[in-house]
Amino acid sequence: MAPTDDPATGAAPARRRWRPPPRAARALRRLLALAGVLAVTGAGAAAGFALAPGHHTWVGPLRTEVRVRPSLHPGVRIELPPVGEVTFDTHRAPLVVTAGIESVDLDAAGRLVRSPQQLLGLELTAPDTVRAATVRAAAYSAACGVGGAVLAGVVVYRARRRALQTGATCLVVLLATGGATAATLDPAALQQPSFTGLLSRAPYVVSGTQDALERLESYRSGLSDIVRSVSTLYAVSGNLPVLGDGQGAGDGLGPDVTTVLHVSDLHLNPLGLDLTEDLVRQFGARAVVDTGDITTWGTEAESSFLGRIGALGVPYVFVRGNHDSTLTQAAVAAQPGAVVLDGGRTAEVAGLRVAGTGDPVFTPDGEGAAASGAAEDVQRRSNEVLAAGVAEWEAQHPDDPVDVALVHDPSGLEPLLGRVPLVLAGHLHRRSVTLDSSGTRVMVEGSTGGAGITSAGLDRLADGAPVPLSATLLHFGAGGEDDGRLLAYDEVTVGGLGLAQVSLQRTVLTDADRPALAPPTATASASASPSGSGAASPPAPAAVPATPGVP
Repeated sequence: MAPTDDPATGAAPARRRWRPPPRAARALRRLLALAGVLAVTGAGAAAGFALAPGHHTWVGPLRTEVRVRPSLHPGVRIELPPVGEVTFDTHRAPLVVTAGIESVDLDAAGRLVRSPQQLLGLELTAPDTVRAATVRAAAYSAACGVGGAVLAGVVVYRARRRALQTGATCLVVLLATGGATAATLDPAALQQPSFTGLLSRAPYVVSGTQDALERLESYRSGLSDIVRSVSTLYAVSGNLPVLGDGQGAGDGLGPDVTTVLHVSDLHLNPLGLDLTEDLVRQFGARAVVDTGDITTWGTEAESSFLGRIGALGVPYVFVRGNHDSTLTQAAVAAQPGAVVLDGGRTAEVAGLRVAGTGDPVFTPDGEGAAASGAAEDVQRRSNEVLAAGVAEWEAQHPDDPVDVALVHDPSGLEPLLGRVPLVLAGHLHRRSVTLDSSGTRVMVEGSTGGAGITSAGLDRLADGAPVPLSATLLHFGAGGEDDGRLLAYDEVTVGGLGLAQVSLQRTVLTDADRPALAPPTATASASASPSGSGAASPPAPAAVPATPGVP
């Protein structure tokens, strides 16, 4: 019904504006005021937490700084610069406890590792020390957080009552967070550490840490195990052998040392390429040497796995394995920076003379067994071709002898013994280093891909004992009398479920470890090169199973 006119004036009544009921208006104002208080409290507390100091204390030989902060990624974090960090998922409340290693008394660390009495004393005192440091750090953070909230309230509202409200709000939130932390605390989580950034420095003792954590019986023994393992890490790292003009360098290497990374048997495992990238970047490797089996079946479809080779940014020297077809070899050769060696070819890479040949057989169904009988004869004939190629290069370059020979299968190596100082191989999925009486050192790499996508690798993974990822950093002299000579090598191993166990062991070679080569006799040389021209006939083709689409 239309509104009636005012009987006195005859005018239409004015339209009334809707207003909320008084009770609703008061509730809305209170809600907005509460939101404002919460926003000011959060901003002020965040600034206070950021400025809160940590508590410094000595835990055994480790000077640590303990901090307690609100965080969306709760837990306990132990920072081990420059190695990385270890984290423990100990609680669910939004609070993180961070312990950073600031310095290490290396002498005290060495005494601790060697003395059972000091280890016992550490077990008795370390928990109380860490607990007290954590409580003080939490008190510092809480005081700074509440103080920041109060100060923000004063600045924004300029009223004592509002400032007290922001401080009280922050205090209530902190008490609730502390209660939630205590309620969700799981000390058993210390048995399940997560490691990050562990490939920054050598050597590592994380595998020892993992073993120690498995025997956790109490908070005390667990904490002492962690401190002992970290102390061992730094004590050993502080005594890392120095090579060349490496004084003062973080890795003990100087500019007169060339580092080359040896990988093998990646078998399509992207984790192996991840490891390769990390080692190249963190150790400054100038080249990567791959002794084959980068794929598993050698099909064209597997070539997409090879696209990451060019991204390494360093030369990638490759010899074909028995799981790699000629299609694989061609696909590797097409990658930026790739250097494919076959048939005894020699190339200069990163200042080194490297010769190599691909595996003479294509047996993608094999599992890396050592060759014997007729199969070993095939490998020997292939190595005769390689030895002849080495002899031809050295005849043309008498001042630049071959430094390294690459093969895949370490069988039938007799033609190379005494001919080259170093032979690199793979195939067997287990690492070995031997020094032949002829003066040739043979280094067989394990599987950088942890046997990857092969029946053996998958079986070991299903059994809960995966094949470890392995690679070796080779350090060669880069000038003077040591030019091209192997000075030392670091054996890197990453293993365990979740790849949580990392180790690196350095071996430094002395002159006694590098005897003079005993070259083959004239008779042996003639048999390796019947025509006397330095070239040898190719090995007879081996009978291999046919694979559709693969030559």
